[in-house]
Amino acid sequence: MRKILLPLGLLAVLALLFYSWSDTQPAAQPASAPDPAYLAQVRQARQQKDAAFRTADTSPILAGQRAAFAGLRYYGPDAAYRVVARLARAAVLAPLPLALTRGSADAYVRWGTAEFELGGQVQKLVLLQKQGSTNELFLPFTDPTNGQQTYAGGRYIDLPLPAPDATEITLDFNTAYSPFCAYNHEYSCPKPPADNRLTVAVRAGEQLAQP
Repeated sequence: MRKILLPLGLLAVLALLFYSWSDTQPAAQPASAPDPAYLAQVRQARQQKDAAFRTADTSPILAGQRAAFAGLRYYGPDAAYRVVARLARAAVLAPLPLALTRGSADAYVRWGTAEFELGGQVQKLVLLQKQGSTNELFLPFTDPTNGQQTYAGGRYIDLPLPAPDATEITLDFNTAYSPFCAYNHEYSCPKPPADNRLTVAVRAGEQLAQP
């Protein structure tokens, strides 16, 4: 009987030690895979943009280079970069001119702020509205990927104007795109304001044209 009880006792002790150890370890992070319908939507939008860059008169790609254009480079869609932010409207739409890459400035106003968590860190971005625009917001931002995996000057997100009583806004960094001046220096593009510098790398959205 003792030959049976000894191994069972050892197993009980080992099990207790294992569960005590596992309780102190960080929980595995869930996968951040988007749902299939969202994946299809992102892929379709990217295919349409590639087609426009290849054929549209408004494409920033030089006419002589369009035939060889193989498409833009993107990070794979990641649900972790689709965040719901706390929305705060500005009491007054104060002017916030954005300097352009080729000099001068574009007229924008500070519409409000979006506060959210990304990579375990609280982030806050200024939401802008171009003077004369009534139905969308503009979110230019920079992050640590700039100049390495993404355009050095930062990237943009366009957002629909929230409802008057909205207290939250969804920021989808999978839709972040490079300005036209990333592909053609003849364009003059707004520079993100200093307040819109993220402290975490945003590995989502559009990448540099070349690896």
